[in-house]
Amino acid sequence: MSHDDLIGAVTTLRQAPPELSYPGLSPQLLARVRQLWSAQGLDFDRTWALTVRSLPGFRALPRPDGAPSSAQVDLMFLFDQCVIWVKTLHAAAALGRQQQTEGLDPAQWHGLAAVSARLIDQVTALRLLALTDLPMPAMQIARSVSEDVDMMLVLLARRKLAARFTACRDVGEANEFWRRHIAGGRAFRAITEKLYDVGLDYSADTEYAQWRQQVLAILGAAVHSNALSLPAPAGTPGTVLQNDDSVYFSTFRIHELCAYAQLIRPGLTEALDRAADEAARSAMTGDGLAALAAPLSTVLLSQIQSLHQPAQPRPARGATRH
Repeated sequence: MSHDDLIGAVTTLRQAPPELSYPGLSPQLLARVRQLWSAQGLDFDRTWALTVRSLPGFRALPRPDGAPSSAQVDLMFLFDQCVIWVKTLHAAAALGRQQQTEGLDPAQWHGLAAVSARLIDQVTALRLLALTDLPMPAMQIARSVSEDVDMMLVLLARRKLAARFTACRDVGEANEFWRRHIAGGRAFRAITEKLYDVGLDYSADTEYAQWRQQVLAILGAAVHSNALSLPAPAGTPGTVLQNDDSVYFSTFRIHELCAYAQLIRPGLTEALDRAADEAARSAMTGDGLAALAAPLSTVLLSQIQSLHQPAQPRPARGATRH
């Protein structure tokens, strides 16, 4: 393999356009995403470089070798769009907390900033694991991503719970908070109650809730040592989620975070905008990512229709999406 091939398989030059890091990407998907960014007056190339290209251990996708379609590359491209949005959300939430911006309670800003910082670490790790073909730890991270999404949504839904979360001062208090309010699906139940108020029924007997529970059960199996951790023989349909599934589920859940956060807190995008505007007036804008959180919410929501499940055997029937 030549030196140029090695560079293309692992990384790309810092000034190269984003698409060079996704060899085999669907031209139609790339054109649609660029159009969505352009419609909001946003610079995709610069923002991608500030967020995705700057990730610790960044790797470009390997060149496809006889892939039947662009599905795998497209999925990682959409996952990276979520990475960008989460980074901008964190930047805006951190400013909102610092300035105590109106629109969210101080505890909600605090919780949103704290959990989004953790979520950035999770998606960074998942990206590395997926691109190095380590499905079991990728499953563990995907489960944590889902928990972070639930945590952020429940903090937006319940102000008093956000206050209890930010009041934790040591590991013992944090663990007790988790046990009483988050573990065992408690956070998700609180979210579904709030969503039911706006006309979305995700109660336990719905197809979506059953699909979600089955996926989380499989992801949970990766956390504890068991015989299911053994890889399936070559050519045998797997009974556990693979890399694509972990990336897909995480991408799907971050899309849910973007969509449901705005249903639970209809004024959220305005609050994010306000936090960025107040920071700009105080010369606190930094790299400018905070100002992108609100317009990128619209971009991310418009990408939901482009997300497709990996075309491999799944443990449960798919649910109706969004």
